[in-house]
Amino acid sequence: MTNENAWRTYVLDYDIKVDEERVEQELSLVRADMKHRMMYAHMSGGEMHPFPEMELAQQEDELREAALFEAKEPLVLKDLATKLQVAVTPEELQAEAEALAEREGSSLEMLRKFFGDDFSLLERDVRDRKIREWALSQQ
Repeated sequence: MTNENAWRTYVLDYDIKVDEERVEQELSLVRADMKHRMMYAHMSGGEMHPFPEMELAQQEDELREAALFEAKEPLVLKDLATKLQVAVTPEELQAEAEALAEREGSSLEMLRKFFGDDFSLLERDVRDRKIREWALSQQ
């Protein structure tokens, strides 16, 4: 099982209440995204989707699971951040910024312009990654 699949399973199995209205909102977004992808594939000469609504209906269980994940993941991350009291150090932010600069072929100066001098806008990404790593290490 890949880390992505393991994380998805962890989130779906996590005991936390998710508002059904939020799941329905996410389901609407997931359906719209899939429908747009089908239309784009058709328009760009890719696979044909003559009956997109029928295809979506056949994928209902998978779409609903994807919507539940999208609605639940932020709640799980927030709950674990509170329970674990995850802290992000300036050194971790610097390391993340350096890695991002290398991946994107950019410089730290350019990233500072975007994320701020202290890279504080990267804090959530680093914290969420640390939470995911912790959760996966528990399995």
